[in-house]
Formats: sequence, structure tokens, C-alpha cells
Amino acid sequence: MKKKIFTRLVVPILITLAVIFFFFRDISPGGIKENFLKIPLHFILAFILLSLLATWLRALKYHILLHKKLSFSDVFLITLVRNFSVDLLPARTASLILYTYMAKRKGLAIEEGATSFVVSIFYDALALAFMLGGLIFFLAPGINRWTLAAGMGIILVLSLAAIFFAQPILGWILGFPLLKRFSRISEFFGNVYHYLAAHKKNSERLTLFGLSLLIRLIKYLFVFILFEGVVGIGFGLHNFSLFSFGLAGTELSSLIPIQGLGGFGTWELAFSLIFQALAIPADNLKEAGFVIHITTQVWEYGIGLLALMVLFIGKKEKKNQS
Repeated sequence: MKKKIFTRLVVPILITLAVIFFFFRDISPGGIKENFLKIPLHFILAFILLSLLATWLRALKYHILLHKKLSFSDVFLITLVRNFSVDLLPARTASLILYTYMAKRKGLAIEEGATSFVVSIFYDALALAFMLGGLIFFLAPGINRWTLAAGMGIILVLSLAAIFFAQPILGWILGFPLLKRFSRISEFFGNVYHYLAAHKKNSERLTLFGLSLLIRLIKYLFVFILFEGVVGIGFGLHNFSLFSFGLAGTELSSLIPIQGLGGFGTWELAFSLIFQALAIPADNLKEAGFVIHITTQVWEYGIGLLALMVLFIGKKEKKNQS
């Protein structure tokens, strides 16, 4: 127990403090506040509305992946919970745990909840590869497009392999006689196999991909609106393309095994280094990273915790009625 507290709380706090001390000593709370106040009110409203639209579309995607076994309102609330928990632990493990737990509370099997979450991630990665692949043509000639294209190609191949070949590969693994000795593991994999078999229609795959692409575009757009409000480099496909590649690179910091508390510190460091490397013409990139991260986190934590309360209150009311 003490070891878990140390690794999940104490270490992230120390990392956050260390990153801020060594790399962001020149940033003050007053500077962050000043840059936040630069954002026009209608930009904030646009950010909130687009964020809710992206959540609604993501809930629709989960609703399809869950075979519509839960009401859409429940899936929407679970998606809001999933959104605020993304940065709690590295590699989205916290959001996977919370999403699966909430789905289980609503009566779904663990395998179905966990697999739907993981499958959704591969669709997100595929959509990201397609989106960035299209935006690469709007980058300035001086940027090494071949390196970026190679990175997108790797993501594309891995995502397609997971979406189209995970089920037959899992079926092949289940054929091993040795696996049958471990009944629980065999049963778990068997349930995942049957889940994947039920979701291999090309019409459904196209729908899920289309939703994932739309979600990704909307997400990058509402974060770009916040970014533009702080730095003021101007709207346009060139700037949006640069920003999208920078944000995609920043999001990879979530794969680091040890992060700052809630991603703070490590996210801002990745944001600052990547955006400086892309030579985005702005003097306040460090402040912009903090403003964007704080704004998105405050919004997602606020509405996500509210959704969590509604889910638990609804569960208690049903128990009392029965």
C-alpha cells in the first residue's frame, strides 16, 4: 500500500516540482493568468461547445462498440468520466480502469468493457494517422515531411493490423492446448475473441472510423482555438497543421512510464520542446502550454466528476427503489 502511494502520488509530485523548477522557473502564476485572460470569451464558449460535441460523438462510438447494451445517457456519462481520467496514470490506464469499472457497474462483462475501450484506441490512432497524413501537405517546405510520413505510416499499419487481424490471431492463440490448462485466462481470451467476432462488419468499421476521424478533428480544433487565443498566430491550414503535429507529439508524453501529477510538468515540457522545434512563431509557448493544459483539465475534471456523481447517485436510487 505504501509503495503504491509512493509511486502513484509522491513520485509524480516530485517529478512535477522538478520539471517546473528546472525548466519553467521563469513562469509565474501571474504570467499564466495574464495569458489566460488573453483568450476571448467566445473562444472559451467555442471550446466548451466543441468539447461537448466531441464527447457526444465519442459516446456514440462507445455505444456502437457496446452493442447498445447500455442507454446512451449512461454511455455519455461514462465517457465524461473517461475524459477526465486520461492523465491520471500513464498510457491511459486510469481511464481504462474507470471506464471498465463504470461499464461493469451498469451490467456489462469486464471483457466487453475493456475490449471496447482498447478497440476504440486503435480507431483513434488510425484516425490520427489519416488526419495528419492529410495535413502534412500544408506544412512549410522546410519541414522534413518524410520523417513525419514514416511515423504516420507506422501508426497506420499497427492500427489496421489491430483492427483487422486481432481476432484471427487471438483465435490462433486459443488453439494452443497449453492455454486450456489456465481456465480463467482461456475464458477471458475466449470472451474477447467472441466480442471481436461480433464487431468485424466492414459497415461498422467504416462508421467507427468516420466517428473517430471527426472526433479527432474536433478535438484538435477546440484545443487550437485555445492556443490561438493565447499566442495569436492566426487561423489557417498551415498554422493548424503545425499545431496538430505539435499536439500529436505532445500527447505521446502520456506513454512515459513515470509522469508528473495528472501529467503536469511532463506534458508542458513536451509541449514546449516540440512546439519550439516546429519553429512556431510565438514568444509565449511555455505559458500557452500551461494555459491549455490547465483550462482543459479544469473543464474535464469539473464536468467529469459531476458525471461520476450522477452515475453513483443513479445507482443508489435504483437500489433504494428495488
